[in-house]
Amino acid sequence: MLYFDESGYTGPDLINSKQPYFSLASIRMTDEEIAQIKEEVGYCEWGRELHFKSMYKSYHGQKILDKIFNHPLMDNYHVLPSFAHKRYCIYANIVNILVETMYHFNGINLYEGAKNLILANGLHCFAILHSNKDLVAEFENNFVGMVRKPSIESVANFYRTTDKLRYDVDTREGFFDMLSEIPPTIQYIKEALTHKKFYIDLTIPLFSVSIQEWYNKTKVKENVLFDSSEPFFANIEFMESLRDMEVPETVVGYGKGKHVYPLPVGNMEIAKSHEEFGIQLADVFASALCFALTPRNDKFVKYQDKIKSLPIFQNIKLNIAPSTNDFIEARMKETAEIDPLDFLCEHSDRININKKSNI
Repeated sequence: MLYFDESGYTGPDLINSKQPYFSLASIRMTDEEIAQIKEEVGYCEWGRELHFKSMYKSYHGQKILDKIFNHPLMDNYHVLPSFAHKRYCIYANIVNILVETMYHFNGINLYEGAKNLILANGLHCFAILHSNKDLVAEFENNFVGMVRKPSIESVANFYRTTDKLRYDVDTREGFFDMLSEIPPTIQYIKEALTHKKFYIDLTIPLFSVSIQEWYNKTKVKENVLFDSSEPFFANIEFMESLRDMEVPETVVGYGKGKHVYPLPVGNMEIAKSHEEFGIQLADVFASALCFALTPRNDKFVKYQDKIKSLPIFQNIKLNIAPSTNDFIEARMKETAEIDPLDFLCEHSDRININKKSNI
C-alpha cells in the first residue's frame, strides 16, 4: 500500500509568503511493517495521532519524531518525499500556460531542447535579482490573479504590469528579452485559460511523478490511500482518468523524465488520517520537509538544522524548483519518441468523449 499526505497546500495561491513550499510524501509499507513501527516508536504510549506541526514543539514530541526518522524502515525503499517551490512555479506556469500555448499554435514544441526550462529558470532568476521588488510582486500577483479568476480586467492588469516591468529602468536586457515573449501571448489568452481547473495546483504533478518513481522501483501498480484533504478530494477523478486510459502501456517523455501511461497505479481511495497510521507517517515526512525548507529565525532553528541533515531529505530528485545548469544542459540533449503533452491531450480527448457517450 502507498500512503500519501501533503503539507503547505495553498491551492492556486502561489504567492503565500508564509508557506513558500508545497510538499508531498508517500510511504510504501506492508501491514506487518506498520505494526512493527507502531510498536518500536511507542505509538500507543504516545496515545494520539501523529502531526509533525504540533509534535516538534514539545520535548516528548521530538523524541517520538526522532524514533520515527531514525527507524531502519524509514529509508528510501519505504519513503519518497517531493516538493515544489511555489515562487518558481509562478514562472514555470507563465511559460507552460501562456508561452507554450502561443508556440504550440505556431507549430513549435517548447519542450524540445528544454526551451521551457531555460525560459522559466531565466525569468525566475532575473525576477529575484530585480531591484524593484514591489513591481515584481505586482507582476507575480497579477499573473496568479488572472489564472485564478480570468476576466477582461485581470487579463488587462497582467499584461499592463508585464509592460511596466519590461520597461522599468532596473530591468536588465536579458530579462527584457525574456519578458518580451509574454505580450504576444495575449491573442491566445482564451485558449490558454480554457482548462483553468487544473492550473497551478501542484498536487497532480507531484503525485504523478511519485507514482512513476514507485513503479520504476517496484514494477507493481500499488493501491493508494490519500488523506481526506482538499487537494486529493478535488483531483481524484482526474487522476483516475489518467489511470483508466484505454491504451496499451506507453512510455512517453524526455530522457530520465520518461513516464508510463496509463498512470501505473491500482485503486485510489481517500481515508481519514486518524484511522491510517501510514498516512500519519506521510504527514510527518511531508510536514518535516516543509519545515526544513522554509526559512525561520525562531527558537526552533536548531531543530530545523537537525531535520535538514536527515539522509531522507538529501538530494530530493522529485521536485518542481529552479534547475541546475548541469540539469538543463543534459535536458537540452534529450529527445522524445512520444511527446507527453501530445499523448495526454489526444487521450484525454478520448476520455472526455467516452464519458459523454456514457451519460
